[in-house]
Amino acid sequence: SSVQVVDFAIALPPTAAMSVLPPIVGALGGGIPSAMYGLLPAINPYKALLGSVFLYNSAHMVKLTLHLTASKGVLNNDNPRAHADQIIASDKKYGPIMARCNAAH
Repeated sequence: SSVQVVDFAIALPPTAAMSVLPPIVGALGGGIPSAMYGLLPAINPYKALLGSVFLYNSAHMVKLTLHLTASKGVLNNDNPRAHADQIIASDKKYGPIMARCNAAH
């Protein structure tokens, strides 16, 4: 009888490696060099969280303002995405900016 050797090594896809490696690097003391983050000012963590919420939502708020302006205050609440797509396709002034806001959000 012959003996069959089975290799149990599992190849992780690149996305799985990226989800595992950062915490391991951080746990081992690696990360951003102090020369790099030493140049940044110290900031209150609560202000940083508030700023991140503002940055995350700013593209949506700009798009909503442009949507209201382009539609002259009359919104289609039955299908707002289709209405926004119609404005993006037809409005020469606000359409390109709304398209960029859609891509950013």
